[in-house]
Amino acid sequence: MKNTFIILIFGFLLVHPITANPKKTITFIIAEREYKTEQSVPAFAHKKLSQEFILYFSEAPKEGTSRNILKNSSAIKNADLLFISVRRRAFKEKTMNLIRNHLSLGKPIIGIRTTSHAFDLKNSPVPKGHQVWTEWDKKIIGGNYNGHYGKGKICSIEHFSKLVPHPILQNVKLPFTTPATLYKNYPLSKSSTVLLQGRIKDSPSEPVAWTNRTASKAKVFYTSLGHIEDFKKPAFKQLLRNAIKWCLKND
Repeated sequence: MKNTFIILIFGFLLVHPITANPKKTITFIIAEREYKTEQSVPAFAHKKLSQEFILYFSEAPKEGTSRNILKNSSAIKNADLLFISVRRRAFKEKTMNLIRNHLSLGKPIIGIRTTSHAFDLKNSPVPKGHQVWTEWDKKIIGGNYNGHYGKGKICSIEHFSKLVPHPILQNVKLPFTTPATLYKNYPLSKSSTVLLQGRIKDSPSEPVAWTNRTASKAKVFYTSLGHIEDFKKPAFKQLLRNAIKWCLKND
């Protein structure tokens, strides 16, 4: 009887193998024309993340009549994490609903650089059958994007002065500099927690990295960094790796 039981269990495991730590899925949404993230983000992902996670990429053209059509948008549906690099797009309603549903389920997102104004076309008309999301910045990102301080100013990235230790900053060596324009984001939403600030000469400091929690309790990490030069900095890549792990950790 005992041997029969063991054989039955062995047979069950062959048909239904137990995976102790199934890989999480990250879907990267890329649709911007300024910072070459269609190059930098996949290169970072394949080198730093491919051994630990299942990776999918959804992209839209930089210009033209298809710039608001996201390819491979179905990859959003089963993503455990969305990593977003988008600037001023209005995707099809079906695609936008996939992103809304991801958040409504409490699933996390990471946004870099222009993602603070990802779904705001400003004064451009919205194509028929497409959607904007003008409250995305304040309600989801937890930010307050109001332009930037201009080009040609080297920005120093530092700890926020009132910072409480956070796992996203573990082994992130600071300060470092970036040629990216410093975004004007102050003040943030009350639900946001600032991690890093940026400083340029003769201007007030601005938050450049923070976390947020949406109304559906979805974790959010955002950074206004994401210039192609930032992806050459070990500190920035460590910041992103830490943020991904924090977003995917159950707590």
